[in-house]
Amino acid sequence: MNTVFDALVTEARMDFRSFLAEYGRVAALLYERTGDIAFRNVVLTDKSFTRWRAGQVARPHHPAPAVLERMYGKPVDELFAPCTDEQAQVLRAVPTPVLDERELAMTARDARAHAADAASQLLPDLSLDQLEDDLVRLVRANTTTPPHEIFMAAKELLGLATVMLDRTQLLSQRGRFFVVAGQASALLGACAFDLGSMSTAVELMRASALYGQVAEHGPLQAYAHGYLALLYYWGGNPAQAVRQIERAHSFRGVGATGQARLAAIAARSYAHLGRAEEAHAAIDRSLADRGPAVDDLHDGIAGEFDFSVERVAMSNSATLLLLRDGVGAEASARRSLELIASQSSASTPLAVAPQAGADLATALLMRRDLDGAAEAMRPVLSLPREWRGAGLVGRVSAVRAELASPSFRDALVARDLAEQIDDFTLVAVPRTLGPGAVRLAIDGGIS
Repeated sequence: MNTVFDALVTEARMDFRSFLAEYGRVAALLYERTGDIAFRNVVLTDKSFTRWRAGQVARPHHPAPAVLERMYGKPVDELFAPCTDEQAQVLRAVPTPVLDERELAMTARDARAHAADAASQLLPDLSLDQLEDDLVRLVRANTTTPPHEIFMAAKELLGLATVMLDRTQLLSQRGRFFVVAGQASALLGACAFDLGSMSTAVELMRASALYGQVAEHGPLQAYAHGYLALLYYWGGNPAQAVRQIERAHSFRGVGATGQARLAAIAARSYAHLGRAEEAHAAIDRSLADRGPAVDDLHDGIAGEFDFSVERVAMSNSATLLLLRDGVGAEASARRSLELIASQSSASTPLAVAPQAGADLATALLMRRDLDGAAEAMRPVLSLPREWRGAGLVGRVSAVRAELASPSFRDALVARDLAEQIDDFTLVAVPRTLGPGAVRLAIDGGIS
């Protein structure tokens, strides 16, 4: 009995040797992506191949079905069904597919993964170099790429790093793999927060901190613990946030950029606790001259790990709003927006300006400048849905809370702006993930 599988093999003019090579390549890719050891140890004999073609097997054992379905894009039950004359004609008449750039890129990635697998017993430094280069490009692309796209790419990189890590016992290589895995975990955690999954973000940042500990990489540990502090005050536990910041300060090798980042996060943590004096002192530290000290994470890779002066100003405006210092918050938000406007590069994340704009609107509403707030919110509310992350939603919600003031009760501009904000948050990323995906920070949800 001729099967669809046999017809496909015949049409491709494959003998057992050529089929086995493709079968092994696809199995290796599935192992890279799933971690299922069955894909790593696939065995196929000439006898089994012949029985498959002859229709003597109704359904092969795992992992063969998954490999065959990936190879041919058809359910395994269909592959091992009898092939009618009509089906054979259709198979022969299938036109040559039109390739697009995405398909070409996928083919290149698959080829590289297969090449890395073939060299797995040696793990040449070129494979590790490529992984590190991919991670750097992804971290830097995070400034201009929506978080859901970055998340999927970083997930693949983390999977590759963990699989390749198991294939080398060379200590220098293992240390580099641990760092890549930690950086990928940190990037995934930041994306998870933007996407509104607080528990996932916490778990990923803890993983990043552990990878950094194993690799003895101070800047990575400082970044992860600093982000955990942010997540803790967002989750309503600012006291734990302060403890995380204190832990983050204990790691060596953190450059001036990383220290400025920790100071800005500390300021917000203190503000959530109402400790204004310590919050202002931390703000001053975040604004201090950075000097020459750099590290390979915050300054070397930069991107998501960077904390530029405009990000510092944006963060400090949120802290000052928590302290109900409208004048200071307005000045800090305007400073952030001015710095962004003066730059021609794409180094500043696209989400920074909208967050600073929302803070500016809140500060203006605190001094009853409704028209100014509406103007500040105009570019914010035009932001595409995929960029409406949890941090921005929190800030926009703070604007909405200020509009509920009795001072704006009868103002048409206030009602219109409130309705626009409701529409904006209705289709924001955290809302699309489902109710309860993220809890806004206390005192207005400033991120």
